[in-house]
Amino acid sequence: MQTKRKIAVVASVVAGLAAPAVAVAPAAGAQAAPAWQAYHNATPAQSVMHVKTLKSRGYRPITVNVSDGEHYAAVWVKGSSSGWGIWQGMSSREFQHQFDAGMREGAQPVSVSATGPADAPLFTAIWERKSTKFLTKHGLTPAQFGAYNKEAAAQGLALSSVDAYGTPGDIRYVGVWTPNPGGTWKYTYGMSRERHKEEFYAKKSQGYRPVKVAVAPDGTYAAVWRKDGRKSWAHYIDMSAAGYQKRFNALKKRGLHPVQVNAENGKYTAIWE
Repeated sequence: MQTKRKIAVVASVVAGLAAPAVAVAPAAGAQAAPAWQAYHNATPAQSVMHVKTLKSRGYRPITVNVSDGEHYAAVWVKGSSSGWGIWQGMSSREFQHQFDAGMREGAQPVSVSATGPADAPLFTAIWERKSTKFLTKHGLTPAQFGAYNKEAAAQGLALSSVDAYGTPGDIRYVGVWTPNPGGTWKYTYGMSRERHKEEFYAKKSQGYRPVKVAVAPDGTYAAVWRKDGRKSWAHYIDMSAAGYQKRFNALKKRGLHPVQVNAENGKYTAIWE
C-alpha cells in the first residue's frame, strides 16, 4: 500500500446548509453494515494521516474522491482484500504511470476521482489486485463518455466508478467499467439538479436506485442506476460539507453508512446503505 504525497495549501470549503434535492431513507432492514469509517473535506496531509491510521487498524478503502483544489473524501470498511493500494495527488501522467504499474502487478483501479481543468487534472484512485476484465478511461468528453458506456455494456461490463471534472465549458469524465454483477443497469449524465431529480423519481418507480453519482463543475450530475432490490438506502445531493455531515449523523442513527461520496465546488452528493 502506498500513498503518494503532494504538498498543497488550500482553503477549507464550508458553505451554508442547503436542503438536499433528492432523498430516500427507508428504515434500516436486517442487512448488517460492516464496520466502517469515513471522512471528507480532508487536506492532503490529513488524508495521508487517515490512510496510515485506518490501514493500521485493519480497514481498506472502497471509495475515494478529490475536489475543490485538493480536498479528499473516502469511505473505508473493516477487512482485507487480495491486495489494494490508494494513491492521491496524481497528475494525468502520474495516473497513467500508476495504471501501467498496476497492470504489471495484476491490479486494476476500482474507484477513481479527479478534479481541476482538463489540461491539468489531479487524480486519486484505489487499486485492487484482480484478474477480472475491466475498462478504465479518463479525459472523456460527454460524447465519448456515452460511447464508452455503450461499448462497455456490449461487452457485459457495467459502470462501477464515475467522476466528472474539468471546467463548466469543458466537462470531462473518468470511468471504470467492470463485469456486471447481475441485474439491469442504466446511466445518465449531464443532468441538471432538476433533471436528476426527475430521473430519480422516474427510475425509482421502475425499481432502480442510484448506486454511483458524481457532480460536475457545471453543477450537472452523472449517475449509475441499478435494479438490485435493496430496500434500505438513501441518496442526497446538493449538500454543503456541513450539510453532508448533518445527513451523515442522522443516517448513522438509522443504521446506514455511506458507500459513495462525491463533491465538486463545495457541493456534496452521497449514497448510503
